[in-house]
Amino acid sequence: LFARHFVRTYRFALRMLDHDEQLAEDVAQEAWIKVWRALLDFRGDSAVQTWLFSVVTRQAYDARRRRRPLAVDDEILEPLAQRRRGIDGEPSAQGDPERSAMAGELWQTLTVALGELPWRQRASWQLYELEGLSDDEIAQVLDTTPGSVRGQLHRARRTLAIRMEQWR
Repeated sequence: LFARHFVRTYRFALRMLDHDEQLAEDVAQEAWIKVWRALLDFRGDSAVQTWLFSVVTRQAYDARRRRRPLAVDDEILEPLAQRRRGIDGEPSAQGDPERSAMAGELWQTLTVALGELPWRQRASWQLYELEGLSDDEIAQVLDTTPGSVRGQLHRARRTLAIRMEQWR
């Protein structure tokens, strides 16, 4: 179970915790300890991956709540602007350097935009788009209704569309 799902749960925690590798590792490990302790109590009311993501979500939410939120300001956005202007970092030598730079910039812009979303919108979007969970599975993970998940996804997509307008 661990070998099959750890990477996905760690990757999800990493994204939910603004790519703080140490915190994501701690959250994933704590979640898996809880899973191990509760494994015999698992009733099978949901898929195992849904249950795992639920545990990781609660752990990540608790860790994030304990941590002081980081405001989005010029210090966060300036490195992005510098890369766009070519001040910071060299383009990748692999493949087409221009395409590689554009892809890196796009991913960084998306990461910043995702970081600005409210917690449930970000979790819903990531579980749906990146982890491939259904609305019903996400509802179980986030302890809400599928209708609420669809609303969160709609608002997240609308916000991301505005934030990512320059990439259209």
